[in-house]
Amino acid sequence: MGQFSKPWNELTFADNYIFCKVMLDEELCKKFIEILLDISISKIEYLNTENLVENYYDSRGVRLDVYVKDSDRVFDIEMQTGDYDDLLLRARYYQSASDVATTKRRTMFKKLKESFILFVCVDDPFGAGIPVYTRKMEFLETDEILYNDKSHAVFYNASAYDKVTDNEELKAVLRFVYENKAQSEYTDQLDVSSKNAKSRSEWEDDYMYFQDILEEEKELAREAGLAEGRQAGLVEGRQAGLAEGRQAGLAEGRQTGLAEGREEGREEMAAKKLSERRRFS
Repeated sequence: MGQFSKPWNELTFADNYIFCKVMLDEELCKKFIEILLDISISKIEYLNTENLVENYYDSRGVRLDVYVKDSDRVFDIEMQTGDYDDLLLRARYYQSASDVATTKRRTMFKKLKESFILFVCVDDPFGAGIPVYTRKMEFLETDEILYNDKSHAVFYNASAYDKVTDNEELKAVLRFVYENKAQSEYTDQLDVSSKNAKSRSEWEDDYMYFQDILEEEKELAREAGLAEGRQAGLVEGRQAGLAEGRQAGLAEGRQTGLAEGREEGREEMAAKKLSERRRFS
């Protein structure tokens, strides 16, 4: 389900549009990251929020939900309500896009910032029933050497919030994402901010505008699909008709040839018999 497919009055914090608006609050955003990663952050700076990062003019851009940094780390937070099939590949691509976007032409590789790609999933993205999936990079041949490229990818399964036993704040956040129920001081703040976001008429207008655009695009796609289908059907119909015509023609030709052959055979036989009778009479 796309992020603009739900009616405005049904949106919650778990919906991408509202999530991005709530995360515009610097303190709420900073606290969100601190809870997810169990770290402390002094101050964050917004790199962009749901903006398109273009690496090269002919490459595929990537739209990042919440993209911030502190002094030496970069954080990309993605709210995910479905479509988990390519999540690992998306994490890989977002990582590379983030590196390119935050690195200047002459930056030495050793100065690349530590980066975190965080996917907050409403449901279980991998099916193991655990609340947090943390990617680990390692050498297969030895565990004595640490593989540390300063990149991290963490996937959260909000539906398994009740299995979080060592971090009550994380448990409350995941429960709020999954059930839209505030159970802590921080999730109370998220709840209030979500409701305030939904009360903003200009944001509702923007959301409805995007919905209209998507509906127009879907209708154009339907019409293009129908036209393409009709054309393909005509081509296939002609090809099938020609094939059937050839087959029918061959069959009719065989039948006609057999009939004509039999008739010619009878005539030749009759002429032969008549010739023999005349010779002996």
